[in-house]
Amino acid sequence: MQYPQVKAAVQSLQLDKEKFVQLYACPPPAEIKDRLLDILRREGTQEGNALLPQELRVPDPVSNKRIRETPVKQLNGQKKPSTDRIWKYVAAAFIILLLGSVFMNFFLASRSTDYKSRYKSLIAAREKLEADKEAQSLTSAGEEQKEADMLKDPAFKQIRIEGAGEQLGHVVTVCWNPISHALFLMAQVMPVPPAGKTYQLWAIHNKKLLDAGVFEGGAQMTLKIQEMKPMEDAEGFAITLENKGGSNSPTMNQVIMAASISR
Repeated sequence: MQYPQVKAAVQSLQLDKEKFVQLYACPPPAEIKDRLLDILRREGTQEGNALLPQELRVPDPVSNKRIRETPVKQLNGQKKPSTDRIWKYVAAAFIILLLGSVFMNFFLASRSTDYKSRYKSLIAAREKLEADKEAQSLTSAGEEQKEADMLKDPAFKQIRIEGAGEQLGHVVTVCWNPISHALFLMAQVMPVPPAGKTYQLWAIHNKKLLDAGVFEGGAQMTLKIQEMKPMEDAEGFAITLENKGGSNSPTMNQVIMAASISR
């Protein structure tokens, strides 16, 4: 009642079982009736005892009082065990087929659910990758637009800061707009800072260093524009190497690069 499909399968197997029995049914030989009647007529005699199968014969058919019951009972019982055995085998086979069918249905249903789940996960992962790719494309386009604006806007001042001594060959370009106070930085040639350290930009104003924010170095940052803290006024810029996260005041013995603004 709970599983109509299983019930329908059982009924179908029962019909198949009937067809199977009918298909392999064998009619008894025509002479069997005459033989049975002849045995019954000679029951209790030596000749009738000889007609019986070896396992049904008795040593002394004349003196044995139960010989008249034995042939009929044993003959009826001779076919019954064989028939019962066949039915048991057939029933066992169909039960095995039924259980196998139910197991395969559950197995295939489980696999189908698993495949559907994996398919949905793959679709979700693909959609996420496409969204991330689109977001990166928009970010890259925005950075390129910022760079183009800085290069085109005459209000932006570009200050090239070059390293010397141990920092020889290192180059950072600062783009500052005195009108809008916007401040950007490109770490064109700057190595990745040591572990636990970060680069920090400072604006030089009235002989003081004002925090302009931290920035990243490394080959992957060469062409990227990093937005820094807005700055109202500056006569130049300096770069220090600070602990990770930056510092509120510059570490003067860690000033590695500096440049003034040409007026």
